Amino acid sequence: MLAYLKGTISTKEISGGPVDRLILDVAGVGFDLSVAHPTLLAIGQPGDFVTVHVAVAIRETEWTIFGFRDASERQLFGLLQSVTGIGPKLALALVGTLGVSTLVEAILSENQKMISQAPGVGAKVAQRIILELKTKIEEFARTSPAAGGIIEPTRSTQSQTFDEVSDYLMELGYTPTEIHMVFKSAKEDQADVDNTEELLRYALKRLGKAVKSAH
Repeated sequence: MLAYLKGTISTKEISGGPVDRLILDVAGVGFDLSVAHPTLLAIGQPGDFVTVHVAVAIRETEWTIFGFRDASERQLFGLLQSVTGIGPKLALALVGTLGVSTLVEAILSENQKMISQAPGVGAKVAQRIILELKTKIEEFARTSPAAGGIIEPTRSTQSQTFDEVSDYLMELGYTPTEIHMVFKSAKEDQADVDNTEELLRYALKRLGKAVKSAH
């Protein structure tokens, strides 16, 4: 029905939950979009002209437009809803919290713990995602640039390192979104992500700076 919208950001609203709100002015028409929190933070500021990829979910009493940063997020959002028991809001939480490349890698490497970091996703749901989506995700990973060229990942030292550091950071009270973002930064900064001590040191340093800048 709709693939994307181009317009000016009118309003950004943080809900405190996994789904935030973005009002996009498209030629004088205000579209009310439901977006994941990381998307809301990254999409731009009020007054910016942006392109938002969208998907429409139709229920008996309401139409909801979900917004994404790129076409790969939108496609993965659709694939997740083919899993038994996963609706659009849970699919959005998964894509928004983990991102395309991390979620794809987690499914293909059967990393149930990583998938469970998304809000509202327990161990049973994570297991169901792996069982029902693995074959489809293999094809998605071959064709999607955002998936990072992942085709046949194995349970690597890096995945185990991320698990160990993630567990420690969650015990300290950091959220799955914060942990995912700091892991993403570590890869971008080419930190030693195979060494648990080095990754933990990097994460605590980055998260500490984030806390200071927020005050």
